[in-house]
Amino acid sequence: MKRLALLALFPLLWGTAASAQRISDEEIRQMIIRDSLSGFSTRDCPCPYSYAWNGQQCADKSLYNQRTTRRDIYCYPADVSYRDIEEYRRAHDYRRF
Repeated sequence: MKRLALLALFPLLWGTAASAQRISDEEIRQMIIRDSLSGFSTRDCPCPYSYAWNGQQCADKSLYNQRTTRRDIYCYPADVSYRDIEEYRRAHDYRRF
């Protein structure tokens, strides 16, 4: 009887562990943006909506608006391509919903 109860619980336990790795594309986009911005200090002023050390909004002075050679700044969900999402999924072993 105990074995039967354990066997009945196994799919639930397995399903919980497997679903922990399932993340939507939107969640991946937010992770990529967060990871991108974590590499910058407040003095860098990475995004237009960021605030500089003096309390001013970065706006046109942001690195995002001045980027020419840097492509590693993601400020908005539209900046993250499908390829970026797929690479992030592979690198972090996340499955799609």
